[in-house]
Amino acid sequence: MTLTKISLLVLIVSLVLCSSLSLYAALKVTEITQDNKSFNIVLNDDIKVSNIVLKNNDIELPIYRGKNKAYKQFGILKREFRQYLVNALSQNKTSSKSENTVFKANKLSILKKHPKIKAFTSVVFSDDIEIECRIMQSKRGLWIAWPSNKRSGVWMKDFEFINKDLKERVEKKLLNDYVSKNDKAKSK
Repeated sequence: MTLTKISLLVLIVSLVLCSSLSLYAALKVTEITQDNKSFNIVLNDDIKVSNIVLKNNDIELPIYRGKNKAYKQFGILKREFRQYLVNALSQNKTSSKSENTVFKANKLSILKKHPKIKAFTSVVFSDDIEIECRIMQSKRGLWIAWPSNKRSGVWMKDFEFINKDLKERVEKKLLNDYVSKNDKAKSK
């Protein structure tokens, strides 16, 4: 094989791999904004993740820092999705929404002795990203606390819903799962 044919073959394989990465994700980056050293992205016009840092050709998702400990609140579930995000941010390239965002409730760990935090749980969106959250109790009832961090004395959201219908469906599912599991535990 001549050098020209080898170069052409390498180019074709590279193009196929790059296009498959951009076609891969069920979640698409539909909006990117940059804020100082971090990025805010909207996925599928449905959910927003803020304070993402692009560093050494990889991304760092926000972490909650409590007393003497850091808590991971986000997880990227597939290497291909991580690479898709890196490419989208480094090239400032958005896509149009291709599918509806699907979700499933994941872990659910009930706390028995905490007055406000009732459970830790998580939601997986389109099998690409997992978001950790808490089920909280207040005077007005149960509610979901989504990832946020205190910056300069003010609480800032690291995750939020753009699509209010999706938020309602997700939170209803999480609260129903909690109540059901909690009722079963009490009846034993």
